[in-house]
Amino acid sequence: MNPVNDCGSVVPADITDTTGHNTTDEAREPLRRGSLSLVMTAVLLSTCLAALDQTIMAAALPTIVGQLHGFDVLSWVFTAYVITAGVSTPLYGKLVDMYGRRPLYLFALITFLAGSLFAGVAQSMMQLIVFRAVQGLGAGGILVLSLVVIADVVPFKQRGKYMGLYGAVLGVASIGGPILGGFFTDHLTWRWVFFINLPLGALALAIMLIALRLPRKRTSHRVDILGFLLLAGTATCVTLFTSWGGTRYAWSSTMIIGLAVASLVLFTLFILAERTAVEPLIPLRLFRNRTIALACVANMLIFTVVNGAATFMPMFLQLVSGRTATDTGLLTIPMVAGLMFSSVVGGGLITKLERYKWSPVLGCLLATVDTFLFSTMHRNTPWFLVITYFVVFGLALGLVMQPLTLGVQATAPEQDLGVATATAAFSQRIGGAFGLAALGALFASRLSAELAVHVPAGAAAQLTGATSQISPEQVRALGEPLRGNVQNAFMDSISTVFLWSVPVMALAFVLTLFLKNIRLTETEVRSELETLGV
Repeated sequence: MNPVNDCGSVVPADITDTTGHNTTDEAREPLRRGSLSLVMTAVLLSTCLAALDQTIMAAALPTIVGQLHGFDVLSWVFTAYVITAGVSTPLYGKLVDMYGRRPLYLFALITFLAGSLFAGVAQSMMQLIVFRAVQGLGAGGILVLSLVVIADVVPFKQRGKYMGLYGAVLGVASIGGPILGGFFTDHLTWRWVFFINLPLGALALAIMLIALRLPRKRTSHRVDILGFLLLAGTATCVTLFTSWGGTRYAWSSTMIIGLAVASLVLFTLFILAERTAVEPLIPLRLFRNRTIALACVANMLIFTVVNGAATFMPMFLQLVSGRTATDTGLLTIPMVAGLMFSSVVGGGLITKLERYKWSPVLGCLLATVDTFLFSTMHRNTPWFLVITYFVVFGLALGLVMQPLTLGVQATAPEQDLGVATATAAFSQRIGGAFGLAALGALFASRLSAELAVHVPAGAAAQLTGATSQISPEQVRALGEPLRGNVQNAFMDSISTVFLWSVPVMALAFVLTLFLKNIRLTETEVRSELETLGV
């Protein structure tokens, strides 16, 4: 039987390389109880920084473009970060199971800090884009390896509480990013958007070097290079497809259709390659585990709706309700407050009840109902109702996101913990991207039809540019009754998107009903894995 350290975590039996030699060293010492708080502080701090950099650029970008120029490539400041963070996720998941948690985490954190330093001193937009890509390479590792480290240092029984804190930190980062970015730009310099990572990241790095002691693996496993290249190509094409579709290129353009076809072809080749690979990047045998398979599919469906809400709710508020960008931004506060509350309280209840299934089931049910309520909104929906819908959506997300990952970790084979966690994270990213593309195409199709109905042909000449590029200012500048007709066209189109999102979330709810409701104790989890034959 595997020993248990003084934190309650299972310490694996002797780790050996392929020649059978024991690789136990000083890093195998159990993590002391006093070190747990330090390690979790470092994990949550580095997670906050990595998540913060996904949003902190928004307020600073106009000033950055003004100083460095390159308006034509400004979207790549975001896209480069998202692509490298996305494509590196499954690779980190494989490498961490091969070479251990500590060295990979330190590598990811150092890479992120190096990218932050050089991005802060960038002298051109191209330099900034390159260093943002380096940042993303580190951030992708931090976000997935943080979950793996939590799984290593926190026993199953207590893990729900810490997963809740992880979710709450992501919520704080989503609110704090734009606020901090605006503060630094107005009162210091936009370069502090990146420099702020250095002292805080250095603190997290120092704690990790001192306090984090986990099993170190030295093995002769092979890296699935072909699988990585095919999956990286898939993720890149999907990211560009969703970033450019309906904005830079029309959904029916050759470029967007080509990216869609390339995504499907590369993903098909990836599946075929994984079936024959000696050591696949994502072992397909994982999906014989019912909980992992259901959780990954549910993640894809859930993040289709999440990304859709994040995209179309601001559009609704500004183009239909006539709210300002500031009002729209303020609405994220009650939503994220709901997410933080349910993440922390829900995580605590999971720890107390020692069961996790109730949380994603309840979260998906709430999200299904709330998505339907989104579809009923109109131009004059009362402000308090809009806030209520946002709070409920935040509560639902807090109950869904981390508990699904917890379920994956609880039923994954120990030797595949890293890759299983990364696969769950990747399913969120890839599913949300494909889902958003589908919803975007639906919206574009409906908007064209609705404008043809609501806006007379002669009056349509007052709308300059493509319909996907109509700005809130342009709509507000229109006279009546044209403005009302255009708002009605957007209202009906966005309502259709949310109405179609309801069965998507309802299907996720149904899938969560079939999750294994195992008790989150070491004995119960080990017993569950034995029944699965792992």
